[in-house]
Amino acid sequence: MQSEEYKKYMRSDRWKAKKQERIDIDKACVMCGRPLDKIRSIQVHHVTYERLGHENVMTDLCTLCGSCHKKIHNYYNRKRA
Repeated sequence: MQSEEYKKYMRSDRWKAKKQERIDIDKACVMCGRPLDKIRSIQVHHVTYERLGHENVMTDLCTLCGSCHKKIHNYYNRKRA
């Protein structure tokens, strides 16, 4: 379950700016390589939540299509179980 702090941050202008900065860097889904202009649901994934709110755009975030984002979370959820 997501904390209220996390939910609030994910709606903030600070997060929107970091998300856009990462999208501008990647220009494609980092897993499947599909160009962003061919992706309906562009998403930015937190590689780590250790610095939530103070992410390093280069090392803590990556751009994924919706399908790959779902796959990576399913993988992490299986590893935790």
